[in-house]
Amino acid sequence: MYTTLNSPVTSTPRSPTPVRQAIDKNTKASVDFARFVRETFEDAYGQPAVVLATARAAAHSDVVTVEFTSVQRDFVRDIKRRVSNYAVLRVEDDKVTTLTAGSPADANGAQQTCRSSTDPSLLAVLRSAGPTERFVEVWSNGALVKSISVSDKHGDFYGDSTFGSLAWSSDNSHLVYAAEKPEYDKAKSESVTDDNEAQAREDGSIGDDIVGGVAGVADPRRYKLDSDWGETFSGKRPPVLIVLN
Repeated sequence: MYTTLNSPVTSTPRSPTPVRQAIDKNTKASVDFARFVRETFEDAYGQPAVVLATARAAAHSDVVTVEFTSVQRDFVRDIKRRVSNYAVLRVEDDKVTTLTAGSPADANGAQQTCRSSTDPSLLAVLRSAGPTERFVEVWSNGALVKSISVSDKHGDFYGDSTFGSLAWSSDNSHLVYAAEKPEYDKAKSESVTDDNEAQAREDGSIGDDIVGGVAGVADPRRYKLDSDWGETFSGKRPPVLIVLN
């Protein structure tokens, strides 16, 4: 008769061989070197770079306001971040003194930006978020103080050098900018027709002089030919000036 005793088997751990130690040492050195290379690359390539700047001198003064936009690589999100900023300088002979250093404002997705000439801390931003969402933002000292949705007021912003425009009024109470004309209404479905429109369709009072889309009938102005400017403006509706207060 045989009896088997189940007892734990213990063994003395072996010391790493010189070859194993060399491999581990080289692996750690490789990891450290790769981390050093990555951090060095991100530090060098991630420095902000000024891509746009405008200098404006005050009349009969040695004070100059410099507006600039910088771009910095965000390695976490793998995007380029745009930041708008400004500085007020005093230029005397060969000496430049910083009077005011502005606070940066986010310019990502911005079609255009404009600082007030009378108050450089105020920044207007025309921003698009997707193909149909558009906003006008007002920043003050790097903080967002107003965001207005204009998605249903007009088409895309004109942000090009030909028609693009954005400006403050002298008292900073109004903004003016260029955008596409609003698209006229499509025909509405019966399900969203109100009682007045339904009655008008029944008695035949809907004619070519309607304004806006009704059930089964689009706004006639939707089919009016509006020639575009060709080339980079193909398919864009004519620009109009928008005043916002």
